[in-house]
Amino acid sequence: MTIQFPIISFDYFQPSPAKKFIRLTKHAGVLGGQVRIFDELKPVHPDELIGEWDGYILTTGHPFEDELETLNWFGNTFDSTDDVAPLIVARNGERLREIKYHGVVSAALVYDERPTIVYYRAVKHNMVAGCMESKQFKGRVYFYLTR
Repeated sequence: MTIQFPIISFDYFQPSPAKKFIRLTKHAGVLGGQVRIFDELKPVHPDELIGEWDGYILTTGHPFEDELETLNWFGNTFDSTDDVAPLIVARNGERLREIKYHGVVSAALVYDERPTIVYYRAVKHNMVAGCMESKQFKGRVYFYLTR
């Protein structure tokens, strides 16, 4: 008797984008291009962000990371989609909306008083990934929120 095993692609054994992202959160050094995994994460609906979140920077060497440290940023509070405290130090009318970013419609934080948008993606039930882009600086700032 011959047992035939199904042919399984090597990709079947690869970790999910969420697991790859979680692995990045445990990395102490500068991450560089590894954070591009953000684009592979699943979308998150704005309502799923309501509540208080602790924030953590993913170190890529971007200069704005130092500014977040100076501002003593430690997370976000989303009281509703129209009542957001993005830096937990100021509220200036920021809003959560769904925006298409790199082909995925997901929650995004839109600032009223600065040319900045923060895009969010789901990692797991108590963790979301964030990617900040601004006309005030080049490149992207990556972080994650937990509750």
